[in-house]
Amino acid sequence: MSATRVPTRRLAAIAPVFLVAMALGGGVAGCGGSGHTSAPAAPAMADEGGAAAHEVPAGMVMPSQAQVDAAWATRPAYVTALPDDWQAAYHFAIARPDVLQWLPCYCGCGGMGHGSNLDCFVAGRGDDGAITWEEHASYCDICVDTANLAASMLGSGRSMGEIRGAVDATFGGSGAPGTDTALPPA
Repeated sequence: MSATRVPTRRLAAIAPVFLVAMALGGGVAGCGGSGHTSAPAAPAMADEGGAAAHEVPAGMVMPSQAQVDAAWATRPAYVTALPDDWQAAYHFAIARPDVLQWLPCYCGCGGMGHGSNLDCFVAGRGDDGAITWEEHASYCDICVDTANLAASMLGSGRSMGEIRGAVDATFGGSGAPGTDTALPPA
């Protein structure tokens, strides 16, 4: 994302996080200007739901279509202001947490406490499916590109192992450490 697209208030809001991450030895090189271009927009919900070639992990409660629709209808202004492909990444994140929870993010956000790419979009989800949104991905192209790559590959019928391998190969050399994310089940 070019610097001209990042509002000044967002930069001011994240500056302390960058300073803490750098002081702790973490990198934040990927956010806001890594030179990556966004992957194709996430497929429509029908494809997301129908193309899953993997099992939902035990104990994970998947959101219903109604819960996804309700969350999407109340998405924050920082999401609605994003380009379509960036919004598609947010939509994929709320609809398919079972995919993004297995993918590391290589933008340096582990220093913010993120454990996977899912955490870049969603700070939490209530038992009723209500989303607590995370603003981080709204200004980080690596977060968005990771989610859109996963959506595209899932839509093509790729396995979680293949998706994880592609994410690691594509973003692992970004210069920032990846989140400590478990490998998907075989």
